Amino acid sequence: MTSTSVFFGIGHFVQWVLKAWEAAKWSAPVVIIAVLLFGMGYWLAKERTLTRKAKERGDFI
Repeated sequence: MTSTSVFFGIGHFVQWVLKAWEAAKWSAPVVIIAVLLFGMGYWLAKERTLTRKAKERGDFI
């Protein structure tokens, strides 16, 4: 196996990934944004409960 064939293989893989990304249209960005929003909502809810518990105990927030 030569280095040229390795680079051609990497190039073909990148083309395949970009074709899949193009075929997905807006579904991939929408999924990424949904995951980020869900994570942010979960984090804020968890932060609120932990802050409330810390205030009840008199601990540092």
